[in-house]
Amino acid sequence: MLIVGMIRKPALCVLTGALAAVSLYTSPMMPTPYAKAENLASSTLAAAAAVPVPVEVAKGVQQLVRLIPELSQRMVSFGGDVDGPGVSGVQVIFAATAAEKETSTDRAIFDPTTGKLLNLNLQPKAAPKPVAMTDQQAKTKASAFVAGLQAGGSAYQPKEITRESSLTTVRLVRTVNNVVLDDAYDAFVSFDAAGRIISFRMFDGRLYEKISLSALPAPNHVISAQQAVEKYKESHPLELIYLLPSQYSLGDPVQAKLAYVVKDGVITQSHTGSALDAFTGKRLGNPSPAQLQPAKTISVNGTGEKWVAQSEAQAKDIVRKLLRVEPEKLPLATYTEAYGDGQERRLFIWGHFGEGTADQDKRFQMGQIPAGVKANERLHVLVETDAKTGQLLRLEMSDGTNVSAKTDKARDWSAAEATLKRLLPTGTSQVRVRDVGNDQSTLITADLMINGLPVYQADQTVEDGMYTLRVDSATGKVIQIQMNRPTEIIAPARTKALMEQGAVERLLKAYPLELTYIHQTDLQSGAISWKLGYDLSFRQSRAHCFCGVESKVDLTVHLDAGTGQVIVKE
Repeated sequence: MLIVGMIRKPALCVLTGALAAVSLYTSPMMPTPYAKAENLASSTLAAAAAVPVPVEVAKGVQQLVRLIPELSQRMVSFGGDVDGPGVSGVQVIFAATAAEKETSTDRAIFDPTTGKLLNLNLQPKAAPKPVAMTDQQAKTKASAFVAGLQAGGSAYQPKEITRESSLTTVRLVRTVNNVVLDDAYDAFVSFDAAGRIISFRMFDGRLYEKISLSALPAPNHVISAQQAVEKYKESHPLELIYLLPSQYSLGDPVQAKLAYVVKDGVITQSHTGSALDAFTGKRLGNPSPAQLQPAKTISVNGTGEKWVAQSEAQAKDIVRKLLRVEPEKLPLATYTEAYGDGQERRLFIWGHFGEGTADQDKRFQMGQIPAGVKANERLHVLVETDAKTGQLLRLEMSDGTNVSAKTDKARDWSAAEATLKRLLPTGTSQVRVRDVGNDQSTLITADLMINGLPVYQADQTVEDGMYTLRVDSATGKVIQIQMNRPTEIIAPARTKALMEQGAVERLLKAYPLELTYIHQTDLQSGAISWKLGYDLSFRQSRAHCFCGVESKVDLTVHLDAGTGQVIVKE
């Protein structure tokens, strides 16, 4: 049920029973008897001139009644404006009698300007003999309903069928020139056990958006689907990695698994990073900002120093050695936080904070130094450790200043590398490093490599690594260190992984390539250009939003390299 806000009291009622009901499969063209009924309804609206009800909404109601004839026996109450979530417009309430208009849960939302239906929710009815709708019947009926609404809008094709209890839902995707679009502006039509349409929803009215054909490349002279498959395999679209679980205890051995992920991800753009140009067969590249700075693999000789603090003295020692500052004269707050998974964190926080600031809130106010603090005491320092082992997890300092000058990347990397050596175990380690900062900041992420493969953690963001170091652009000093490395990683031999071509075959069997209109956004201007490409049909078989925090490694679609199972995470 849609949650709505700002609902005005119903102001006008129109009996739709006077409107001729037509079959769902009847052409949207209005029959002559219906035209008379429309004139009658329009006269009723005109008579109530004191109530600002858009005429277009009344037309939208009449169109809906044609598609769902049972509504012709209902009272219609115009309930005023509603605002979100996901859709805003004019609400209409359908009630069996005028007395029930305040309590009826049968509602629809229409665009106040065009009168187009945006959302519909009807109460499901129990069916003594449930209608066993086949997938094809559900798709046909849903398609007919949406076609009756569009009135010249883009075409929609039924894709996914989901069944939950007695509810059957059809997901339809936008198409132009019989080619699917890569966006997530899907439409959903649901049926109850009696086969009645009880729900229609979409996002932001995109069902009615007209897309200029002149902006889209014509699907002529594209390479064949088989050629696309061969080109796809040749492009080596997958990367083999070691994957750690999203949660683990730092003090216990952690089992890594071999996994194939799509290079450059699935949700970094509106399409998979391995999509191919449908004319040339070349990969459609449009990297995200985080990918503009390529990762590089380096060898680092670690010193094997132990960074453990289970007392104030040990925490101070870490601060002196890694940050090269003296926190002795600053007030100290220390406390332990427990997490739901059984882990505990110990925090040591030095510095002056605003009067009344609770110790547990100080970590969120790093750099917010109150006025009046002496110049030599304008500093916040934080040490966070695993409470059980004392292992250093996070180290941070801030003096509250913000520098906007362009930083010296060579100087910053030199400082970061020197610190990284002190964090790594004794001996030579292979690490994959990337600067995910910008011209005015340096943020280095470093991920361990085992057997030549990078080790990533599920649910990491691009700004997190096994080791993460931030460098002050003004001084070139490391001001933030974060470590998330288990004491021991159990990694299966690389040879236990499915061969790359076998993994690609399994991926394509699960989600065959599909001709798709792909929109690409210029990172500088924001301008959108449309490409015609072959992409995994994942987007066309599942509802998915290409949005949110950018992941370190995109697991939306990946393969377990040990079993060959294609896994989808939504």
